Amino acid sequence: MKKLKKQKRFISEMKKYKIITFSALLFTLSLSYWQALAKDIPHDDLLSNQDVEKCAAKPDEESYDCSDKLIQNSDNNLQDSFKNKLKEIESANYSQWWMGSEEQRKTMSVNFANSQKAWEQYKITYCKSAAAPYENTHGYGDTLSSCFINMNRKRVAEINMISVDSAR
Repeated sequence: MKKLKKQKRFISEMKKYKIITFSALLFTLSLSYWQALAKDIPHDDLLSNQDVEKCAAKPDEESYDCSDKLIQNSDNNLQDSFKNKLKEIESANYSQWWMGSEEQRKTMSVNFANSQKAWEQYKITYCKSAAAPYENTHGYGDTLSSCFINMNRKRVAEINMISVDSAR
């Protein structure tokens, strides 16, 4: 009877240990993932951007113009990446894909274009949500600008990960 109780207690302790170990592993992996994802963002902070900070240090009107230019350049870079990838998809040699077809390539193109439209909406609502604690402060515009620029950089990286070459 004592032996059975010891075994049950041991099993119970092992289950706790497995849960703790699994939780620690999951936390470590998620932390590593977010660190890798944020490696291109200065200060590992979505709401900070060194270029926006430089603009913010300028006099008011010059600061606004500077930030607007940064956002426009970032948006243009994103649009260029999107258009280039869309052209790549639309001109892909689908005959090299496993049982590839024109329909498959068209579907990929439409899905990619739709994902970009959805992502643009996501970026706006996500950044507004992330920047909400700074709303009604002097730095709210800079915070939103930083978020938009950093999100655009991440989206460009995501776009570049899409491959039409099935021979990887």
